[in-house]
Amino acid sequence: MRVTTIDHYLPEPGTFVWWAPESAATESVPSPVAPSFNQRVHLASAERGSTWLAGSFEVEGAIDHAALELAYRGLIDRHGSLRSSFVSTVRGPSRRRYPTPRLRRQDGVRADTATQLRDLLRQAFTERCRPFGFPAYLLGAIDRPERSTIICGFDHAHVDSYSIAIVIEDMRRLYQGFRSETLPKTGDFVDFCAEQAAVAPTLDDQRLHEWHRFFGTRASPPTFPLDLGLAPGTKAPQASDLRQVLDAAAVERFETLCRGQGSGVFAGCLAAMAESVRSLGGGDRTRVLFPMHTRHHDAWRHAVGWFTSDAPIEVDTDADPATAIRRTGRGVRAGIELGTLPLEHVVAALGGLDLVRDDIFMMSYIDYRRLPGATHHHAVRAQHISNVSAADDAQFWLSRTADGLALRSRYPDTAEAHSVIAGFLDEFQHTLLRFGAASHGVTGAARRGLTLLA
Repeated sequence: MRVTTIDHYLPEPGTFVWWAPESAATESVPSPVAPSFNQRVHLASAERGSTWLAGSFEVEGAIDHAALELAYRGLIDRHGSLRSSFVSTVRGPSRRRYPTPRLRRQDGVRADTATQLRDLLRQAFTERCRPFGFPAYLLGAIDRPERSTIICGFDHAHVDSYSIAIVIEDMRRLYQGFRSETLPKTGDFVDFCAEQAAVAPTLDDQRLHEWHRFFGTRASPPTFPLDLGLAPGTKAPQASDLRQVLDAAAVERFETLCRGQGSGVFAGCLAAMAESVRSLGGGDRTRVLFPMHTRHHDAWRHAVGWFTSDAPIEVDTDADPATAIRRTGRGVRAGIELGTLPLEHVVAALGGLDLVRDDIFMMSYIDYRRLPGATHHHAVRAQHISNVSAADDAQFWLSRTADGLALRSRYPDTAEAHSVIAGFLDEFQHTLLRFGAASHGVTGAARRGLTLLA
């Protein structure tokens, strides 16, 4: 899976075609299930810009329009989140449910250059993948005689990054003619939202106390420790950086070190991030949030929806990479335990958060090798594509594939931010390589323990 952004996406020219539901809005019914915490935050900030995620993969030959229409209809029928929408009311956003609609193919638009096609796609997804109204997604394809691309985008309210991999795998199989009932059974994200709404912690829950300690007396989320030259309350257009930070062999060496310390690759990356911040003058301790999936039951493992929460960690640096990684691994495990408490309960207990910026400093990690359809990602050239909008802080997404470890970065498009982030990313990559080289010093006993820790 290649993780990219729309400004870096340059598909081969072709004809863009797409499908739209027929008269579905007249058949909707209100749902008693309120938006999830993530959805409420997203809907409240809808006017700040379009936040959509898209997935694409390639198929041989020209698009079989009838087969693709049937596949898209099967996708909608399979995932309840795609049969729901939000409407704005005087009491706030409310959810509506829809039957599986009939689809109608729209007239194709020919693009003769990659840039022209990219701009066409960006405009189409931004116009149609909106948080309010139905549908909040765009189902399409880039038609070419020899090799075509199936591409679909969704407002973030209905999908997360994991969902994009599920959509690609479902569509790959449905387009090939597999029947929906032969795909893995899956639950409905709206049912998950109802379950989460019923969870209520007690005030003496120790996890609340640990969250309170992390946020501090002002209840402030973390910000990137290095000065990006952007005053609080101001934003800039978003800049993006995409790079492979470790190739397959290097990430294997790095994992050897991490496993030898009872930690995983993500903990090692967090330790390297904190060391990079320290070396650039950002201090010996780095506070950061990391997303974690909430697909802990079989019903949700193949479901499309926004199944994520956040977990906190404070990463301390150490001159010895092994010690830093071992300590960070413990911190990740403790953070995951805190993340099992829905963030909305944490925020409510704190009386709200003091948001210095709209964006929150975070680092995400996904091992795409473990997600549905991973064995086909390379062959079909699967891609996860995010929109670009505005930014006032730095955020990072690590993705591991068979090719190695890649990093997508999002930050303000200002001269100072470019300089600071470029320096940080170079230092981060250098630190990962330096840490990985230390794997040669792992003891024989630790190496024998790798199998048990994997």
